[in-house]
Amino acid sequence: MNETIHSSISPTLAAEEIVFLLAVERNRLEPQALLLCESLRAFGGRYANAAILAVSPRPELAVGPATRQRLEHLGVEYRVEPLNRTGSPYGTINRIVVGAWAEALRTEPYIVVLDTDMLWVGEPSFVRRNVGVRPVDLQGSASSGERDPFDPYWQRLAVLAGVDLDRLPFLRTTIDGVSIRASYNGGFTVVRRDLGVLEATRAIFFASLAEGLRPRADEGLDIFASTGSVGLEASEWWGSSQAALSLAITSKTSDVAIYDARYNIPLHLLTSGDRSWPLPLDAEPAAPILLHYHYLAEPAFRADFRRALVSVGCAPAVVAWIEERWGVFGPFTE
Repeated sequence: MNETIHSSISPTLAAEEIVFLLAVERNRLEPQALLLCESLRAFGGRYANAAILAVSPRPELAVGPATRQRLEHLGVEYRVEPLNRTGSPYGTINRIVVGAWAEALRTEPYIVVLDTDMLWVGEPSFVRRNVGVRPVDLQGSASSGERDPFDPYWQRLAVLAGVDLDRLPFLRTTIDGVSIRASYNGGFTVVRRDLGVLEATRAIFFASLAEGLRPRADEGLDIFASTGSVGLEASEWWGSSQAALSLAITSKTSDVAIYDARYNIPLHLLTSGDRSWPLPLDAEPAAPILLHYHYLAEPAFRADFRRALVSVGCAPAVVAWIEERWGVFGPFTE
């Protein structure tokens, strides 16, 4: 198992050691990706000029000329690669295959994998650890232990991963505070590239895909995500990418940094006013750094978006910056 590299160099990663990675397509991910990249350039501080790689893994959904021009203007490298030929409606496969591909291709020592429906609103600080993550927000398809109805799914996935499931530490979800076997939010992951965590994630997930190992099979769910309703079939796979990631991380290292509550803030779960952030189990209240807004940028939800931005302590200038850019989304059609 790979562990921490001990050296006298800075415990904080330099911008040139990192590439930010995202999957983008000609759908709702397109305006999200533009806003994400622009937010890093505007608020990323020492990382504002770091490398960004945006990949379309289904060539038939490559972005159009205007978006390519905008990405180029932002200094983003854009690639179209036939990486996802599964035909599956579970769009998160894009993140899995793009991660494994970039891990083999890039030369930067660290990769920061991001969902597109995110915004940088403050300067991050990336620690020199093998992996950096945030726990999942809600239990969802995670397991709270042997008697949990989702535990058989995790047990089988652990067999496919070649990992003793009991090696996963227990942690608490960020919103409902449930004790679960470690399940990390796939929308924000920092990995040391040479560990092979992202390739291991791909291998574990595709082994589960071959078995049809769906954590939410036959539940009749239709998840509403940042691109709208994902459909019954994709919903049956919901949480599987994060399970594969969590087991891949455990298979490679125990040197895992849990980033604090300023990162990957789930804005869509903080709109009602009955939840505060950070939660008591996390760090002292501080200015947010990375927001995960899911569907809130769509016209019908923007009042909720603004309330959530204010509730987590976004500066008025940051709120204004975001609102000025809502027009990039245009009308929402599923």
